[in-house]
Amino acid sequence: MTKDSLDRPGENEVRFLVGEGGAPLGKWSFNETSGVGYDLSATTSVLRDDVTLAGASRTPNGRRGVVTEKTITDGVMGTATATGEDKGLWLANSAYGSTSGKVLETQASYTVAAWVRLDTTGRNFTVLGQDGTHSSPFFLGYCESVNRWCFRLADADTAATSLDNQRADSKQPASAKVWTHLAGVVDTQNKKLHLYVNGVPQNSDDLTTGAWPSSGPLQIGRVKHKGGYIDHFAGEVDEVTVWQEAKAAGDIAKDANPVDTNGKAYAELVAHYNPEAAPAGATSLADLSNYGNTVTLGSGASLDGTGLALNGSSGSATAPRRPVDDTGSFTVATEVAVTTSALASKPDNYRAQIMGQRTATGSSWGLWLEKTGTISEPVVDEDENPVLDENGNPVPPKIVPVGRWHFGRLTADGTGTSVASDTLAVLDTAVGLVGTFDSRTRQITLYVGSEIQGDRLEYTAQAGTGELSIGKGWLSSAWGNFLPGRITDIRLWAGAVTDETQVTAVVGY
Repeated sequence: MTKDSLDRPGENEVRFLVGEGGAPLGKWSFNETSGVGYDLSATTSVLRDDVTLAGASRTPNGRRGVVTEKTITDGVMGTATATGEDKGLWLANSAYGSTSGKVLETQASYTVAAWVRLDTTGRNFTVLGQDGTHSSPFFLGYCESVNRWCFRLADADTAATSLDNQRADSKQPASAKVWTHLAGVVDTQNKKLHLYVNGVPQNSDDLTTGAWPSSGPLQIGRVKHKGGYIDHFAGEVDEVTVWQEAKAAGDIAKDANPVDTNGKAYAELVAHYNPEAAPAGATSLADLSNYGNTVTLGSGASLDGTGLALNGSSGSATAPRRPVDDTGSFTVATEVAVTTSALASKPDNYRAQIMGQRTATGSSWGLWLEKTGTISEPVVDEDENPVLDENGNPVPPKIVPVGRWHFGRLTADGTGTSVASDTLAVLDTAVGLVGTFDSRTRQITLYVGSEIQGDRLEYTAQAGTGELSIGKGWLSSAWGNFLPGRITDIRLWAGAVTDETQVTAVVGY
């Protein structure tokens, strides 16, 4: 029995907002063959908030790539639906997904996150919201007016509510057609809202009107505003997750870098070119992944039936858009043979770029060979015996160029950050190279074959613009650093392979 301030008996009603702490309140991977999107946060059907799809379809472009383990073991999703090529959710023409009822208590702290691959820009697009009477309390998605990812809160559940008083925008412009991880956090205790892109904190704002409750269903791909649904998403959505708490930055970085049950990073193949198998004389390379980013050859480059040959002075090839979001984790792999005779004519410190992603002033990332000088090399026969001239004297040694492989950022003045190979590069022979950027650790790694080179290096990510370049680099407002040699493999993944074992398993070098 409770008593009031005058010691009179009575009853008080106290409302508690209880979160589930740590574990997601809802999680959807859309890896089923058909039907609803199962809520993977619970194994009991009565506790699941499954998503019903309207006009949405599944694609083989799931962010996790190839999945080898079961997602749920109680029969909800088994081997037949949860393993193999991961699936994503394709939304177009006002398609959406919706739960049957409320998932989040939105007047308490919460976090919402999803992997998205926006198909185009040109208007606002919303990934996640939850219905109130007139509006959703939150809008996670893309804002066309600023060309930024954005997290916005409605001031109140009214027909005239504002969406601009409480908002956080990304620091860099949003990019279409690349996998990007978005997360929005509402922290009612500290009265703050935060936006994260690829696990990295962006901007924050104050909760000026406070969080208010919404009792309607969670919406994926559309949002309620002024009584109607607007800002339908166009593109792919995957791995939607919500928590009934304000997740810390480390937790969001972890969600933006998913790993399997063995601790190996999930990696989705987003570009694959096989110059070795291309018809001789062709002028383009088809993308063998599902993402359709065709490479076009320029002058000085040719497909000769054994690879992509580059003359070292003008030869190059380009794809019209970047395959990966450079500010998120990614892996790039290539197999290249640099021509000794052509490299010999280049000056010391010449940096021949194998491939990279253009920015306004240089490359956001690149793989290249840097010529470090020349060495004298004895002329020997196949048995390693000195070759003799007609007088029986050893033939004078050859003067050959030497260099090291690099992965990082190529700049005009040579100040860009990069990891260099431990040993001198092998020339005239196909060498497998792998570079990774891990957005969680913010480090880059270089592998030659499957062997890690040196130490992982701290790295500040930059968002690329323009084309993916092969055989050249953009420096000082002009193309240069042309590669003399031959490329036989080009692949890129969203996600940074974890270690040497995974390089062997995923890349095959």
